[in-house]
Amino acid sequence: MDAGQLQKQLKEQSARLGLPGEVVQQALETEDWFLVQEWAIPRRGSLPAGPLSELIRTAESLLRLSVFAHPARHKRGKCVPVVFGTGGHRGEIGWGLTFAHVHAILTALLQMIARQSAAQRKLHFGAAHRAAVKERGFLIGHDNRLFNPEFSAYAAHLLSAAGYRVAYVGRIATPELSYLTPRLGFAGAVNFTPSHNPFRYGGIKLNPTDGGLAGSELTDPLQDEANRLLDALRPQAWPAPERFERIIAEEGRRTPPVDLHEVYLQGLERHPVVRLADLAATLKRPPPGRAVHWVADAVWGAAVPVYRKLQARLGAGVLTVMHTEDDAYFGGQTTEPNEQTLGDALGVLRQQAAPLKVAIRNDPDSDRGLVGDAGGAIKMNRFAPLVMRYLLDLGRDGGLVTTLPTSGLGPDFAAKRGKPVTITPTGFKNFRPHLLGGQTLVAYEESDGMTIQGHTLDKDGILAGLVAVRMVLHYGRPLSDLLRELEAECGTYYWHQETFVIDMPAREAHEKLKALGSIAPGRQVNAAGKTREVRSVNQEDGFKFTFTDGTWMMMRPSGTEPKVRIYAETRESLDATRALCQAAKALALEAMHARA
Repeated sequence: MDAGQLQKQLKEQSARLGLPGEVVQQALETEDWFLVQEWAIPRRGSLPAGPLSELIRTAESLLRLSVFAHPARHKRGKCVPVVFGTGGHRGEIGWGLTFAHVHAILTALLQMIARQSAAQRKLHFGAAHRAAVKERGFLIGHDNRLFNPEFSAYAAHLLSAAGYRVAYVGRIATPELSYLTPRLGFAGAVNFTPSHNPFRYGGIKLNPTDGGLAGSELTDPLQDEANRLLDALRPQAWPAPERFERIIAEEGRRTPPVDLHEVYLQGLERHPVVRLADLAATLKRPPPGRAVHWVADAVWGAAVPVYRKLQARLGAGVLTVMHTEDDAYFGGQTTEPNEQTLGDALGVLRQQAAPLKVAIRNDPDSDRGLVGDAGGAIKMNRFAPLVMRYLLDLGRDGGLVTTLPTSGLGPDFAAKRGKPVTITPTGFKNFRPHLLGGQTLVAYEESDGMTIQGHTLDKDGILAGLVAVRMVLHYGRPLSDLLRELEAECGTYYWHQETFVIDMPAREAHEKLKALGSIAPGRQVNAAGKTREVRSVNQEDGFKFTFTDGTWMMMRPSGTEPKVRIYAETRESLDATRALCQAAKALALEAMHARA
């Protein structure tokens, strides 16, 4: 069917199911077909399954036309630029991520490798000569979002046509790619995922040969060249959809998927902390009082295949894996792990008889993991310091690396133990210099991403669950008990984060918030009747204001979505911290809507 026929079909199906006319009209006017899916997905189970599935498929077919078309032909009237934020390029599928974006980014990557000096190629892609980089080649994988197999096939086509070896690994968790790229000797990896973003988003991550996220020294020139190429692509010269369909079919025959999940798990057998084979044996015959049950919520995402293989090793009586169906809409749930969504796993966990219990909720590409037990969720702000204490108790040594929005609990604990602390802007790519030397014991972000010494240079949400299981086995006590011990040693830190939607693009919000630079040390800020004096201002990653009493608040726009994230922390109470968040939000809104 052509676009006109599909749109007519969409209107007829929508009318039968009761989709509001204004939603349909907005979708038609803007070619935002996700408006239909966002209405339909939460109604699975309450509306007739057959007609609802047909409506979703029609919206996907219309979206497919946008994915293949040159983005300048989109009704929103512009070509969305390539922007590499904290974790690769991300954009709405069919508008901010299309075949044109894949073409521009992969072509820019090939040109960048060709232009690099021998030393740069050696550093970033593992070989001085381009011919050797081609021999090493690239891994290509993706999460289970719409069109990712097609995007991957086109990327494989572009790399193969340029003479590069390609290993297509299909649906795979981000940490698996990060872990395997250096260990299998690849030049790098191209990973199609926007991580935790909602289902309307897609993304492309680049990993150089060390497996970490590409840093700005690579992504800045790559972004600039990709945008130059994108600007030069004329819509009238862009191939018809049939051309891409042929490429996808041909590539599928030429490069069938390679299963690397078992290779990742074999690596964990030799992991100095996980020691997977030993862990499996212990969990099957645990010491008295130390039986463990682990519930992993794979959120219908990329980690489902590796969790299934892990379950086969540990046993279904030890590991329960939830939400394993192939669903590009992730059950209609939010894709960012939080205390509410972890509740699904906690509900299953509390029914288990084992004395020691661990739950984890991952995000769609599983580089994040929110851990908890029968006592509730334990955010990474508090879980990572527990991991550091555990590793120190094992006799390991090293420092702590974290980010500006993170709670002070981890840095203060590390300093108390005499370990070095490094604070960076948000983004695991900023951790690379501190991870490469092996001197960092734990690196983490407040958004539930973590790695440890001797593992990957990127975060690993599967590792987080495995380490949690190792910890409760080691101490013979629940995570919540261990957390109470830690807080008895360091005190309680009341950290809170809120996100609010804004009526402007992320880039514009970054510019508008620069007005907060006028708030200098000595400024008084009132929150819930309490006045605090600004001691210092950090502008490396949004704006972080630290007060003379040690409390702080921070405003940081998202790199991709029209959102601003607000963070705050006090040692007083959660109510006091929430009040500080509201003060920060008020200041941010005032800056963004001030008249020029």
